[in-house]
Amino acid sequence: MIPKGVATFLPEGTSRRREIERKILSLFSQWGYQEVITPIFEYLDVFSLGVGEDLLNRAYKFVDRATGRMMVLRPDVTPQIARIAATLLSDQPLPIRLCYSANVFRHEEEHAGREREIHQIGGELIGPSDAEADAETILLAVEILQKLGLKSFKISLGQMAFTRGILQPFESSPVSFKRILGAVAKKDASHLEALLKEEKVGQKTRRQVLSLLDLFGGEDVFAAAKPLAVHPACKAGLRRLREVYAILKNAGHQEALLIDLGEVRGFDYYTGTIFEIFSEGVGSELGGGGRYDHLLEKFGAPSSSTGFALHIERIQWALEQTAGSARGYASADFLVLHTDGAASEAVSLSHQLRDAGYRVIRRNGFHGAIESYLSDARKQKIAKILLLTGGRDKAIRSVDVRSGRQENKRPSDLLESLSSS
Repeated sequence: MIPKGVATFLPEGTSRRREIERKILSLFSQWGYQEVITPIFEYLDVFSLGVGEDLLNRAYKFVDRATGRMMVLRPDVTPQIARIAATLLSDQPLPIRLCYSANVFRHEEEHAGREREIHQIGGELIGPSDAEADAETILLAVEILQKLGLKSFKISLGQMAFTRGILQPFESSPVSFKRILGAVAKKDASHLEALLKEEKVGQKTRRQVLSLLDLFGGEDVFAAAKPLAVHPACKAGLRRLREVYAILKNAGHQEALLIDLGEVRGFDYYTGTIFEIFSEGVGSELGGGGRYDHLLEKFGAPSSSTGFALHIERIQWALEQTAGSARGYASADFLVLHTDGAASEAVSLSHQLRDAGYRVIRRNGFHGAIESYLSDARKQKIAKILLLTGGRDKAIRSVDVRSGRQENKRPSDLLESLSSS
């Protein structure tokens, strides 16, 4: 038994996970993002500077035995990146591009069916404040998913400055505002209308707030939202989202784009363009992010910032649902079997194969027929068996484990064929 919300990955699943991780980090590197590694736990009072109340309430906390101070298992990596950029990298010229691969830990109720340990890979772009920077993180996330082989997904775009401008009149009453925000988040029109009536909100403001729930769809949402953009923050936010949308559209992603101006995820954290990525067959978002221009100032170095994180387990699940994406898994490329008289040749061949990048298991003491070894090799998902029995011609018997097809080759011919294939 293990706790709810955590997982154990067996060799095949782990192999696929590592392959996904390598590909993503490679793409981050190609875009100029440098990887950093952050602590798995931090002092609570320091870490709490960079996270919202909701996320902090879901964090796992414990007492440091050495100091008596409260500590926290990281529920998010972005605040750690912000602290690093604001302190350890404060002398570096902007922009700074950083990426990471890390597990985060968040308490979820058992009935929620969500993960408590989440493997995230993400990137942060620190410095630029323009639409190009917002679009860069989205384009990078899209390229990652495409290069992994996931072709069908949707990108939901929001604009926190616009949404905050509509809801700004309610922020002075924290209790009421939290209830209204919750109704907007759930797209619950009847409950939201009841709350607004309870607050004795004027008819005009009530219509504006209720309209947030309808501002969802394609490019026509911009026209529907324009009459609501009375507050200067709303106007600026809508103008920015148009710019980001145009960049993504020109890049050929219009079919994947959705606009949701009623999205309030991370209301106390994000400040501008936000986005989430969804894929058919996966009940939760594959990842998302957005602009958070006030985070670094909490660590003493104000700077515009935007970034995103991808949920690796959900991406792995989405890829496994994609037709034709499954590929054969092998725990090792070769099982080298040999008789006692061919030990030195087997050791030499194993070294040469490993030097060439192959995964090799060597087993001494071959007895009987090769067929008796095939069953175990199939269960262990080994690709090929190489049998060395010594003798005058030094031939190697190569056996394809899946098909059982056999052929004899000289060592030099075998290595030459492998190097050319």
